[in-house]
Amino acid sequence: MVPVLNKDPKDEIILSAVRTILAQNGYMGTTISLVSKEAGVSRGLLHYYFKNKDEMLARVIKENMEVSIAMIASVFEQYTTPEGYAKGIVDLLRGVMENDPDFLSLFYEGFAVARHSEIVNHELAALYGKFREALETCLQKARDQKLITPALPVETLAAIITGIIDGMGLQLLTEPDLCRNTIIWEGIETAIVDLLCRDR
Repeated sequence: MVPVLNKDPKDEIILSAVRTILAQNGYMGTTISLVSKEAGVSRGLLHYYFKNKDEMLARVIKENMEVSIAMIASVFEQYTTPEGYAKGIVDLLRGVMENDPDFLSLFYEGFAVARHSEIVNHELAALYGKFREALETCLQKARDQKLITPALPVETLAAIITGIIDGMGLQLLTEPDLCRNTIIWEGIETAIVDLLCRDR
């Protein structure tokens, strides 16, 4: 699990409990009672932090997206070639799938709930925009430095790469055995490199 730093220790305990219960039971199976029991706090104290399940899921999505933005930025700081960027992105996805698949499954839980929850929908839309903007900024910097030579505008490129991450994440969660298929991982890397290099 990717650690989340909070100033309030109780907040961290409660948020961890929210993650656990949502991941185990899904949105529909999550209750205030289950979360308060997992966190070891009263229902009253839990309501101090969250009014309802929608706020719980929105908060988890926000924390996870902030971690995702930091991770994608670290890829572009660590590498300086299209192959390196592609490897870094694939390594992130593969690492999450192998070590913390709940990290991704909670995003997909958010997609389903967003259709009926204004709170979750607003949070998800805003955060996805921030993720794409962060990726676009990294791509633009790499393009300005002539480290990549994409045929597509960086805004479009950021949206496509985000789609690859989301789409592959959903497939891998649905069919975990695919995670052991090295050809798939190599294929994703090749696809991203092709997007980053006009002349390939």
